[in-house]
Amino acid sequence: DDHPDTLVSINNVGLLLAGQGKLNEAEPYYRESLDKSRRVLGDEHKDTLISVNNMGYLLYRQGKLAAAEPFFREALEKRRRLLGEEHELTLTSINNVGMLLLSQEKLGAAEPLLREVLAKRQRELGDEHPTTLGSITNLAGLLRAQGKLDEAEHQYKKAVERFRRVLGDEHVDTLSTLEHLGNLLREQG
Repeated sequence: DDHPDTLVSINNVGLLLAGQGKLNEAEPYYRESLDKSRRVLGDEHKDTLISVNNMGYLLYRQGKLAAAEPFFREALEKRRRLLGEEHELTLTSINNVGMLLLSQEKLGAAEPLLREVLAKRQRELGDEHPTTLGSITNLAGLLRAQGKLDEAEHQYKKAVERFRRVLGDEHVDTLSTLEHLGNLLREQG
C-alpha cells in the first residue's frame, strides 16, 4: 500500500476521475495519495508536491477557493526553493496561484504572477508553445477583469492566431480562446 508506485497510481486514479468531471469521486484518491506521500516520501519529495498541487487544483475546480489556496501556495513555495524559478513545475504553480487570485478577484495580486509566468514561459518555451499561449489567454482574462478591454482583445487575438497555427482551428484550446474573444467583443459592443 505504501510503495511509491502505488501512491502514483492512486493519484492517477484521481486524475482520471477529475478529468472525467467526477470531482467528488476524485477527492478521496487525491487525499489518500497526498496523506501517504507526505508520510512515506516526505513533504518535499517531487511526487508529494504533485499531490499537493493536484489537491489544490481539485479544490479550485470545485469552487473551494479558500481551501485550495494553502495547497497552491505550499506547492509554489517548495517548488521555487527545490526546483528553481524557471522549472516548468514552478511555473505551473505560479500560474495556479495567479489564477486562484484572479478567481478571488484579487486582480492586483494576480497580475505580477501571471505576467511573470508568461515572460518565463516565453523565454523557456518560446512564443508559440501551447503552454505559453495558455499564459497569454490567462493574462487576457486578467486584463478583461481589470476593464482593460483593448489590451485584453489584443492578447486574445494574438493567442487565437497562434493557437490556430500551432494546434489547428478545431482544437479545444483554439475554440475556448475564440469563445473568450467573442465574449469580450460582445461586451465591447
